[in-house]
Amino acid sequence: MLSSTASPESSELAPETVACVRAGLVVGLVAVAGVAFVVSWTALHDVGRAIGLDAVGAVLYPLSADGPIALALVASLVLAGRHRRAALTVLVLYTFASLALNYVHGLVPLEGTRPRLSPVPQVHWVLVGVAAALPVGSIACCADLVTRVLRSARPATVVTVEPQVEPVDTPVDAPVDTPRRRWWGWKDASAPAAPQPDAEPAPASVRPLVAICGGSGRLYRPEFPAVTAPAPPVEPEPEYQPEPEPVGGLSAEEAAAVIEQCWREGVLSLRKTAELAGRSKSLVEKQFAALVEERGPRPEPQQMTLQGVAA
Repeated sequence: MLSSTASPESSELAPETVACVRAGLVVGLVAVAGVAFVVSWTALHDVGRAIGLDAVGAVLYPLSADGPIALALVASLVLAGRHRRAALTVLVLYTFASLALNYVHGLVPLEGTRPRLSPVPQVHWVLVGVAAALPVGSIACCADLVTRVLRSARPATVVTVEPQVEPVDTPVDAPVDTPRRRWWGWKDASAPAAPQPDAEPAPASVRPLVAICGGSGRLYRPEFPAVTAPAPPVEPEPEYQPEPEPVGGLSAEEAAAVIEQCWREGVLSLRKTAELAGRSKSLVEKQFAALVEERGPRPEPQQMTLQGVAA
């Protein structure tokens, strides 16, 4: 018993056959659209005669209603953006206009008689609407199909992008140790690493891994160094430099004796003492502080008076 199996290559059609089928499909669609246009042309011709057009105007009137439908449909498939929206708007408006005119022609024939498609008025109106919509719908649908078939016949441009491969300076004989990614973490860090040749540059620094659980399926996480904030800079204290002795004034010993005498009396202020000793106010204040640390608080004027009376 013989069994024949068809290969996938034998089931495909030849390019010549595909071209013939496409051409026949286009011709058939154009023929159907032409018949539908003739039917709609009759109704629109009668409408043109009913609105008072002459013989030539009534003949050309259907082109003004059904012609923009096909043109706007083709334009909507070619254009993009706001231009495509404008083409779709024209398509919708002219389709409803042609449908309304065909519907009126079906309800009110030009001869004055009123043939009915059904004895029920509602059913009659529905059937008249369907009959009036068929020519217009055929024009729109056939034009759409023709445009899509013609667009599909164009060969698509294929853009080939070659990946950029960076050269790797790795010897051919050197074994490659690629880390395997597991769903529970990185592979064990205790696995032996591949030997690195001396000619290769030093590898980038890798943070050590620290185990966070035991067992055979141990997980590891990178150990990050502790980040410490830098200490604020400490400015060194300025060294004390004694003021130079004024020219023609008291010497250092004499000025110190005057300052000590004013401190013991407790009458003059810092400014008066500085003027009397010929020194700055800051220097007098420092010597007063040194005397306070050495001998205690500065005596008040009343205290000096009592000490003098007691003596």
